[in-house]
Amino acid sequence: MTKQEYVPADGTMQNELVIVHKVDGTLTRGILEWDTTTKQVVPPALLPDILHIRCEDQTEYSLVQVSEMKAIFFVKRHEGAFDHDEVKFFSDVATTDLWIRIRFADGEVLEGRTENSARLLFDSGIWLRPFDSTGNNVLIYIPKSSVVEFHVMGVAVHRSHQASTVETPSTAATIGKPMMI
Repeated sequence: MTKQEYVPADGTMQNELVIVHKVDGTLTRGILEWDTTTKQVVPPALLPDILHIRCEDQTEYSLVQVSEMKAIFFVKRHEGAFDHDEVKFFSDVATTDLWIRIRFADGEVLEGRTENSARLLFDSGIWLRPFDSTGNNVLIYIPKSSVVEFHVMGVAVHRSHQASTVETPSTAATIGKPMMI
């Protein structure tokens, strides 16, 4: 397949640096190119059934079927820091978020937040945003077919000023802000 066969006629293409983890254990690093005529940014845009990945050498393309992938990681750079210690930040959690834990068939476990909406039930995949903004992962798309366990670890709730009976220096910072419980 040539590049011209899948570039939209109006040329609207979004480029995202990604690492695709396939269910067979192989990795594909490159740039995901996809149609942005909907003017939506991921999430909540749906991924196509076949992903067009421009490989690192910039001359070849890989076609990856979503059904063959464990997850696609939208990353800051292709070289991750293996010695990075994950830090979870809960202060910027939206009131529509769930804290979830996902386990894959190979035993890998991921935690992050996802939007608490009907899309979580009806879409074929899960958009996971890592809590650690200092890490390499920006966003992760996980096909539900690759998930063997799914747990809701917490729900974001909005603490209003009226709900707080005693305001202390430690609670003053969270009044009016969502928090995970």
